[in-house]
Amino acid sequence: MRAIRSLLSPLKPAARHIQRYFFGKLEANVEALRTQNDVLLARVRDINQQLGELGDINQRLAHALELTQLMHAKIDEIGLRSRGALALNDSTFALRTHEGFVLVPRQDSLLLLMLLDAGPQGLEPGTRRVVSKLLAPGMTFVDIGAHIGLLTLAGARAVGPSGKVLAIEPVPQTFELLKQALAINGLAQRVEVRCLAAGAHRERCKFFVRSVLGHSSFIRSDTLSDSSTVEIEVDVSPLDDLVPKGERVDLVKIDVEGAELAVLEGMTRVIAENPDIAIIAEFGPSHLKANQISPERWFSAFRERGFDAFAIDELSSDCPPADLRKLADIESINILFGRRNSSVLARIL
Repeated sequence: MRAIRSLLSPLKPAARHIQRYFFGKLEANVEALRTQNDVLLARVRDINQQLGELGDINQRLAHALELTQLMHAKIDEIGLRSRGALALNDSTFALRTHEGFVLVPRQDSLLLLMLLDAGPQGLEPGTRRVVSKLLAPGMTFVDIGAHIGLLTLAGARAVGPSGKVLAIEPVPQTFELLKQALAINGLAQRVEVRCLAAGAHRERCKFFVRSVLGHSSFIRSDTLSDSSTVEIEVDVSPLDDLVPKGERVDLVKIDVEGAELAVLEGMTRVIAENPDIAIIAEFGPSHLKANQISPERWFSAFRERGFDAFAIDELSSDCPPADLRKLADIESINILFGRRNSSVLARIL
């Protein structure tokens, strides 16, 4: 933490403006959490009274431990939310999440506001919990489209010092922020970061970097592009070229704005060598439309490779079987793919 403090400069006027803007909402969230704690304390008293009548000391202790853990989680939530965004310098904010610090470019104001609103759970809390459950110490996680590292951090903590993470991010600015975040959180030694895009073939392609950096993609889209969109060139490599032959891979996350099938095509060997592999891919109908890919074709590509599909609920982290008819009108959702008899998938189902 001493190293962190030495990096943090005083809040700039823009940061103070954002904090004032969110102060009312943050105060309301804290008050709501305190109210929930009061409810939990009332439950503790009720349960203790009931268990006193039953006289079952083991059951009483189990319930008390469960409720104590819930209260600790709520207290942690209050503490992390109260921190807000901290200005590292004129171009970067730092935010504390459950997995550690993430760095956000000042220019991406939408991302900053979304993270402040989401709180320490992050933008995809259900997916984060699924990643943490799927992975265990010593495993290997590949994060394709790592962005600022929200899931990279979760994966790195789950695989532990004996595991490995390969984080792939093509946008130079977010790639640098990702590297800095890994260093700040003490996780750089277990994560290999590559500034490139994953795809079907080794090539160099045009790539469109947008003001909302997470919307950057290979597609020039009128609906997503704006006056600040910048065209760059990025190296593209198949995952089969990035993962050494015979190396174990347990989980791959793919968030590539509609280019998922190209990534899937480029990891044929990795899939064949790892029958227990699980894949989490973002299903975004609007992105697929821009890439001229139908939802039916998208799901079929995974099914043809032997994968069953499960929709991740971001609130509960439940993973019921995916029903395309129920997903047609959504903006985006993360889908977990795996083979039903795989040992990795058994951690969730």
